Amino acid sequence: MNTMYLTELTVTLCPVNHNRPLPVRIGIGNDVKEILIDSVTTKTFEFYHSKDTCSLHVEFMDKKDQEAVIIEKVSFFGIEDPRFAWAGIYRPRYPEPWATEQTNTGIVLTSELCPHTYLSWPGPWTLTIGVPIFTWIHNLQNLGWIYD
Repeated sequence: MNTMYLTELTVTLCPVNHNRPLPVRIGIGNDVKEILIDSVTTKTFEFYHSKDTCSLHVEFMDKKDQEAVIIEKVSFFGIEDPRFAWAGIYRPRYPEPWATEQTNTGIVLTSELCPHTYLSWPGPWTLTIGVPIFTWIHNLQNLGWIYD
């Protein structure tokens, strides 16, 4: 029988926009929904999970000039630490012809950015967390050895 672990996760997003709400896909695992954000937005997820890991997904979609989405903070059960957001991996989709121009001039565009919380191109940002969450937090904060 698998043990089910309760996790309470809160993420705060800050849009950088000028005249429209920004489309963002957000969710846990495969349960992802599209929302529009035009001001600082906080989403809380409470879920049970029995596997070794689960993931928070935030994807910036349909970027216009000078727009971005910032992952302001991530917390678990009210515990905040910047390292939680920094542990996410951002996979930007660079626009053409800009990406090719950069490559042709010798600039290497990284396919995965970590730590990175400023989503300046469309693309997914994923935070994979270990379950149970308090063991994952302990390891991420480098608090030393714990009994297994």
